[in-house]
Amino acid sequence: MKIFGYLILVVLVVSTSACIQLPGPAPPRQYFVFESIASSTGIYSNKSLTIIVDLVEFPEYLKRPQIVVKRQENIIHFSDNQRWATPLEGQVLSLLTNHLKLLLPQANISISPWHNNRHVDHNLQLSVKKLSGILGHQSAIDIHWQIVDKDGEKRSGHYSDQRSIDSSYADLVRALNRGLEGLSEELAIALAGE
Repeated sequence: MKIFGYLILVVLVVSTSACIQLPGPAPPRQYFVFESIASSTGIYSNKSLTIIVDLVEFPEYLKRPQIVVKRQENIIHFSDNQRWATPLEGQVLSLLTNHLKLLLPQANISISPWHNNRHVDHNLQLSVKKLSGILGHQSAIDIHWQIVDKDGEKRSGHYSDQRSIDSSYADLVRALNRGLEGLSEELAIALAGE
Protein backbone atom coordinates (compact mmCIF):
# COMPACT_ATOMS: atom_id res chain seq x y z
CA MET A 1 0.00 0.00 0.00
CA LYS A 2 2.88 2.31 0.80
CA ILE A 3 4.36 1.74 -2.65
CA PHE A 4 1.02 2.54 -4.27
CA GLY A 5 0.97 5.91 -2.39
CA TYR A 6 4.48 6.74 -3.63
CA LEU A 7 3.50 5.88 -7.20
CA ILE A 8 0.50 8.19 -7.02
CA LEU A 9 2.70 10.95 -5.61
CA VAL A 10 5.26 10.45 -8.42
CA VAL A 11 2.52 10.52 -11.07
CA LEU A 12 1.09 13.74 -9.59
CA VAL A 13 4.52 15.42 -9.48
CA VAL A 14 5.33 14.41 -13.06
CA SER A 15 1.94 15.48 -14.40
CA THR A 16 2.10 18.81 -12.52
CA SER A 17 5.60 19.54 -13.80
CA ALA A 18 4.40 18.99 -17.37
CA CYS A 19 1.99 21.92 -16.87
CA ILE A 20 4.73 24.28 -15.74
CA GLN A 21 6.17 26.30 -18.60
CA LEU A 22 9.85 26.93 -18.20
CA PRO A 23 11.07 30.04 -19.96
CA GLY A 24 13.00 29.46 -23.15
CA PRO A 25 16.45 30.87 -23.68
CA ALA A 26 16.60 34.64 -23.48
CA PRO A 27 17.04 36.37 -26.83
CA PRO A 28 20.67 37.31 -27.46
CA ARG A 29 21.74 40.81 -26.61
CA GLN A 30 22.76 43.16 -29.39
CA TYR A 31 25.27 45.94 -28.79
CA PHE A 32 25.33 49.13 -30.84
CA VAL A 33 27.85 51.92 -31.49
CA PHE A 34 27.81 55.08 -33.54
CA GLU A 35 30.02 54.96 -36.61
CA SER A 36 32.16 57.96 -37.52
CA ILE A 37 32.15 58.82 -41.18
CA ALA A 38 35.36 58.06 -43.03
CA SER A 39 35.50 61.27 -45.05
CA SER A 40 33.88 64.67 -45.09
CA THR A 41 31.66 66.22 -47.71
CA GLY A 42 33.55 69.47 -47.35
CA ILE A 43 35.91 71.59 -45.31
CA TYR A 44 34.32 74.52 -43.50
CA SER A 45 37.51 76.26 -42.41
CA ASN A 46 41.28 75.87 -42.58
CA LYS A 47 41.82 78.21 -39.62
CA SER A 48 44.08 76.98 -36.87
CA LEU A 49 41.66 76.91 -33.93
CA THR A 50 41.69 75.40 -30.46
CA ILE A 51 38.25 74.12 -29.54
CA ILE A 52 37.08 72.51 -26.31
CA VAL A 53 33.89 70.43 -26.44
CA ASP A 54 31.98 70.18 -23.17
CA LEU A 55 28.86 68.11 -22.54
CA VAL A 56 27.20 70.24 -19.86
CA GLU A 57 23.84 68.47 -19.75
CA PHE A 58 22.86 64.88 -20.47
CA PRO A 59 19.59 63.32 -19.24
CA GLU A 60 19.95 60.83 -16.39
CA TYR A 61 17.63 58.34 -18.09
CA LEU A 62 20.10 58.05 -20.99
CA LYS A 63 23.04 57.27 -18.70
CA ARG A 64 22.54 53.50 -18.90
CA PRO A 65 23.52 50.70 -21.27
CA GLN A 66 19.94 49.99 -22.41
CA ILE A 67 18.73 51.80 -25.52
CA VAL A 68 15.81 54.07 -24.67
CA VAL A 69 12.73 54.34 -26.87
CA LYS A 70 9.38 56.02 -26.37
CA ARG A 71 6.36 53.71 -26.39
CA GLN A 72 3.72 56.40 -26.19
CA GLU A 73 3.22 59.91 -24.86
CA ASN A 74 5.35 60.43 -21.74
CA ILE A 75 6.28 56.73 -21.41
CA ILE A 76 9.78 55.46 -22.13
CA HIS A 77 11.05 51.89 -22.42
CA PHE A 78 14.50 50.52 -21.61
CA SER A 79 15.39 47.52 -23.76
CA ASP A 80 17.11 44.69 -21.90
CA ASN A 81 18.49 43.11 -25.08
CA GLN A 82 19.30 46.18 -27.22
CA ARG A 83 22.21 48.01 -25.60
CA TRP A 84 24.91 50.55 -26.21
CA ALA A 85 28.35 48.92 -26.43
CA THR A 86 29.93 51.86 -24.58
CA PRO A 87 28.38 54.74 -22.60
CA LEU A 88 26.18 56.88 -24.82
CA GLU A 89 27.65 60.18 -23.55
CA GLY A 90 31.12 59.15 -24.70
CA GLN A 91 29.83 57.98 -28.06
CA VAL A 92 28.08 61.31 -28.70
CA LEU A 93 31.21 63.30 -27.83
CA SER A 94 33.46 61.00 -29.86
CA LEU A 95 31.26 61.13 -32.96
CA LEU A 96 30.91 64.92 -32.84
CA THR A 97 34.61 65.63 -32.23
CA ASN A 98 35.74 63.17 -34.91
CA HIS A 99 33.40 64.68 -37.48
CA LEU A 100 34.40 68.23 -36.50
CA LYS A 101 38.05 67.26 -37.06
CA LEU A 102 37.17 66.30 -40.63
CA LEU A 103 35.21 69.50 -41.24
CA LEU A 104 37.79 71.75 -39.53
CA PRO A 105 41.06 69.92 -40.35
CA GLN A 106 43.43 72.56 -38.93
CA ALA A 107 41.58 72.78 -35.61
CA ASN A 108 42.85 71.24 -32.38
CA ILE A 109 39.68 69.77 -30.85
CA SER A 110 39.63 68.31 -27.34
CA ILE A 111 36.98 67.05 -24.98
CA SER A 112 36.68 68.87 -21.66
CA PRO A 113 38.12 68.45 -19.02
CA TRP A 114 41.18 66.87 -20.70
CA HIS A 115 42.63 70.11 -21.96
CA ASN A 116 44.52 73.08 -20.60
CA ASN A 117 42.09 76.00 -21.00
CA ARG A 118 44.78 78.72 -21.29
CA HIS A 119 44.74 79.05 -25.09
CA VAL A 120 41.21 78.21 -26.19
CA ASP A 121 39.58 79.94 -29.15
CA HIS A 122 36.14 78.40 -28.67
CA ASN A 123 34.45 76.53 -25.84
CA LEU A 124 31.59 74.49 -27.33
CA GLN A 125 28.98 73.58 -24.71
CA LEU A 126 26.35 70.96 -25.51
CA SER A 127 23.09 70.32 -23.66
CA VAL A 128 21.39 67.11 -24.77
CA LYS A 129 17.65 67.23 -24.18
CA LYS A 130 16.52 64.23 -26.22
CA LEU A 131 18.28 61.36 -28.00
CA SER A 132 15.83 58.53 -28.63
CA GLY A 133 12.87 57.73 -30.86
CA ILE A 134 9.71 55.74 -31.43
CA LEU A 135 10.29 52.45 -33.26
CA GLY A 136 8.32 52.26 -36.49
CA HIS A 137 7.87 56.03 -36.46
CA GLN A 138 10.85 58.39 -36.06
CA SER A 139 14.09 59.18 -34.27
CA ALA A 140 14.31 62.30 -32.12
CA ILE A 141 17.32 64.51 -31.37
CA ASP A 142 17.06 67.75 -29.44
CA ILE A 143 20.35 69.43 -28.49
CA HIS A 144 21.07 73.03 -27.47
CA TRP A 145 24.57 74.39 -28.05
CA GLN A 146 26.53 77.46 -27.06
CA ILE A 147 29.92 78.66 -28.24
CA VAL A 148 31.89 80.90 -25.89
CA ASP A 149 34.79 82.61 -27.72
CA LYS A 150 38.08 83.57 -26.07
CA ASP A 151 36.89 87.18 -25.71
CA GLY A 152 33.69 86.03 -23.93
CA GLU A 153 31.37 86.49 -26.90
CA LYS A 154 28.56 83.91 -26.90
CA ARG A 155 26.61 82.37 -29.74
CA SER A 156 23.96 79.75 -29.26
CA GLY A 157 21.69 77.53 -31.26
CA HIS A 158 19.23 74.70 -31.09
CA TYR A 159 19.49 71.55 -33.21
CA SER A 160 16.48 69.32 -33.72
CA ASP A 161 16.39 66.28 -36.01
CA GLN A 162 13.69 63.72 -36.73
CA ARG A 163 14.01 60.91 -39.25
CA SER A 164 11.59 58.19 -40.27
CA ILE A 165 12.66 54.75 -39.02
CA ASP A 166 11.40 51.21 -39.26
CA SER A 167 10.66 49.08 -36.19
CA SER A 168 14.28 47.97 -35.64
CA TYR A 169 16.77 49.26 -33.11
CA ALA A 170 19.45 49.16 -35.81
CA ASP A 171 17.51 51.68 -37.88
CA LEU A 172 17.03 53.90 -34.83
CA VAL A 173 20.79 53.91 -34.16
CA ARG A 174 21.53 54.69 -37.85
CA ALA A 175 19.06 57.61 -37.77
CA LEU A 176 20.57 59.02 -34.56
CA ASN A 177 24.04 58.60 -36.10
CA ARG A 178 23.04 60.59 -39.23
CA GLY A 179 21.34 63.22 -37.09
CA LEU A 180 24.45 63.77 -34.98
CA GLU A 181 26.50 64.12 -38.16
CA GLY A 182 24.07 66.87 -39.21
CA LEU A 183 24.65 68.58 -35.85
CA SER A 184 28.42 68.47 -36.35
CA GLU A 185 28.02 70.23 -39.72
CA GLU A 186 25.91 72.96 -38.11
CA LEU A 187 28.53 73.34 -35.36
CA ALA A 188 31.39 73.47 -37.88
CA ILE A 189 29.70 76.38 -39.67
CA ALA A 190 29.24 78.22 -36.38
CA LEU A 191 32.83 77.55 -35.24
CA ALA A 192 34.24 78.66 -38.59
CA GLY A 193 32.48 81.99 -38.08
CA GLU A 194 30.42 81.82 -41.25
